[in-house]
Amino acid sequence: MEINCITDMTLCELELEIKKLYKSYSKNEGRKLKRKIEAYLGQRSWLIKDEFRFTPEIVKHIERVNQILTDKTAKVVKKASELDRQMQVIKAAGDDFLDDYEIEGTVDIYYDGENLFQLLDEDENDGQSDYHAMAEILCDINTLHLRSFCFSDRNTTNENEEKIYLDEMLKRNWNIELLSAPELSHIEYFCYASHCLFCDSNYSISDIIRINDFWSEVNVQWQNLDKK
Repeated sequence: MEINCITDMTLCELELEIKKLYKSYSKNEGRKLKRKIEAYLGQRSWLIKDEFRFTPEIVKHIERVNQILTDKTAKVVKKASELDRQMQVIKAAGDDFLDDYEIEGTVDIYYDGENLFQLLDEDENDGQSDYHAMAEILCDINTLHLRSFCFSDRNTTNENEEKIYLDEMLKRNWNIELLSAPELSHIEYFCYASHCLFCDSNYSISDIIRINDFWSEVNVQWQNLDKK
């Protein structure tokens, strides 16, 4: 099936083709095949959004997801900045291993089989979508973090500490595009991770409101450079 025909496909037809493509992709990964799957997923997301209607339950779950992502983003920034200060002290003390370090904090969707999604009282797509199958494919195909922060010794400046660790994206309200809908106007703040998920990813809004699990982590990499 040619990719330029996807605009004529129903939701069921799109998902059937996505599953077939993903089965081939799982056996033999390839950039061309991945791009094709992404195109189908994008069309699926658009198709669901085009027919989407905000109900009180759906709005409640949009608010829930946004709050989780806002809280996780803030926690990651806080922990990463604490660790950065600690690493600066360790390096200044002359640790004989530490030449440099990198601290990376991320926020992601965590795929845990069928536990990823929760069942809602209503299905706005009338049973046409296999949410669990799509979740597995989306989590595998989408490799970008919802949020990512990086601190390292190379980034240290003489600026005020509060400015170094300030996340401007946490201050800005990302209530734009889909998140500017009148039905969501009572939600005072949308974080950047919510914008990335709802507006920039191939997850449909129907997928997102059913997500149970998000994953955040902070990793510290100690680096030693042997100079010859």
